[in-house]
Amino acid sequence: MKPYVFFFAFFLLASGVHAQNFSIRTITSFGAKGDGKTNDQAAFELAAQFFNNRKGQGKLVIPKGVYIVGKQEFTRGKNGKPAFEGHDVLHLTNVKNFAIEGAKGATLKYTPGLKFGSFEPETGLPYVAKGYFVNWAYAAMIGHCIFIDQSENVTVSGLELDGNSKTFVLGGSYGDVGRQLPHYGVFIQNSRSVNIKTVWAHHFALDGICVANKAAEKDDDIEINDSRFEYNSRQGLSWIGGNDLKVKNCAFNHTGQGAFNSAPGAGVDIEAEYGPVKNGKFKNCEFTNNKGCALVADSGNSSDCEFESCTFWGVENWSVWVNKPGFTFRKCNLYGSIVHGYNASTEKEATKFIDCWFEDKAYQAKEPFGNFLIESNGMRRVSFINCTMVANKKKLFWLSISPILKPEEKYQFDGCRIISKASFAPHDYSAIFRGVRYRNTTFEFQNPKAKLNGNGLNDCCEAFNVDAGGNKTIWK
Repeated sequence: MKPYVFFFAFFLLASGVHAQNFSIRTITSFGAKGDGKTNDQAAFELAAQFFNNRKGQGKLVIPKGVYIVGKQEFTRGKNGKPAFEGHDVLHLTNVKNFAIEGAKGATLKYTPGLKFGSFEPETGLPYVAKGYFVNWAYAAMIGHCIFIDQSENVTVSGLELDGNSKTFVLGGSYGDVGRQLPHYGVFIQNSRSVNIKTVWAHHFALDGICVANKAAEKDDDIEINDSRFEYNSRQGLSWIGGNDLKVKNCAFNHTGQGAFNSAPGAGVDIEAEYGPVKNGKFKNCEFTNNKGCALVADSGNSSDCEFESCTFWGVENWSVWVNKPGFTFRKCNLYGSIVHGYNASTEKEATKFIDCWFEDKAYQAKEPFGNFLIESNGMRRVSFINCTMVANKKKLFWLSISPILKPEEKYQFDGCRIISKASFAPHDYSAIFRGVRYRNTTFEFQNPKAKLNGNGLNDCCEAFNVDAGGNKTIWK
């Protein structure tokens, strides 16, 4: 046995995989062409069936090529089915020690002309509903591209997933807002030790990726690395259940900026629907130019997420909307306006911004969203530590909380530099600043007209604020 063969076999055995049971297959061995013309849906379904039957223990290799996928059947809504029933491309259930590996240039692209939304079950024509509408017999769904269900130790890498939503035939709305029907790039459900890397999922009619795990004794150990989720209609990422998600060097950009959109339209939506959400770590990620918020966390039992060296750019909506406990932002750039923060009863629960940069910076000549850099009312203990805030055209803050709170319960500013470059009408304020404890913080009003016009802080009365010393104001 050659040395490298010995080491490969040893690795498999050490991983709990018997070498003789480990199967490596290419998608072409299941009949796929990858010529950009032939619909290869059947080949992918065969591949999924093959690896499901053997409980994983292998690798599916996808060579360079454009693999047309997607299949819909017109059922007329019979037998409890949707009017147009879609098929998942790779639906994996109960697999372990399995990888999907794409070569450079491997693309799965949905066939054009698929139906999405509400359609008449008898005629197949678009159905325009009034208000909230849910009737499965009227639904046209497309399905999931890669569905990972109840599985462990799964890797997906090196793939472009093109949802091709711009070519779809749209029906009426379905659900509470927009078209809330399945069409995902990657869907992870009740699985652990999953690694998604170097994947580009774009133009899906719902989400680029969704993580939906119920609470379990073990951490999920799910990682998303070096991937992009862009131009999807509802979300770049929906995290609706799970514990322990690590995301690094990823982009969640341009949600809702394709042919159509559905709310929330966020870059990332952290919303505990399927189960509690906690312990998320995002590093070196982008959340830019989304129809909705760059990041939103406002629903369900969600908590304890960290964002480090990330960029949030709210062009048409808030850059950060957080109303859940234990969210911390370190060394992040926040362009546009942030809103809320958590109303924390303890310091551990508080929303914290540490070494962050805030600015109303234009995106491709488009002014960012909002009237203030930071807008919050009545949220205890929201903290800004060693941060820089630069308001070029907008006002600085709307911060207001009860004057009777303890100093540690007020908004906290420590070691910050706050710069206002704009001037406003005479006696108009640059910031509402009520209920703040601040120290070692500098306020710079750089517009020569600002002092003349009286464009300072509107702090109402001294009882609202706590000056902890070391602060100064500079008029230029």
